[in-house]
Amino acid sequence: MTFITTTLSVLIASLAIGLAVSLVVFIPLTIYVIPFSFWIGFQNNKGNYRNLKSGIFSDARNATALYKSWIFHKEPVFK
Repeated sequence: MTFITTTLSVLIASLAIGLAVSLVVFIPLTIYVIPFSFWIGFQNNKGNYRNLKSGIFSDARNATALYKSWIFHKEPVFK
């Protein structure tokens, strides 16, 4: 009986830790990428930047490049 309760408590703790890490990492990352997603959507309607890779981490990298270009008033360079 002790083995079952220990296993169950470890399972619940690991799920709670996983949920906390995902909330701490992915919610701010999603909020950071939202303006880039809207901007790239408007640009795709114009036919620009159709070859960009899509994924949360590549979008974050491209969002950083876009925000940097907005600050320094230069053309964005995406990877």
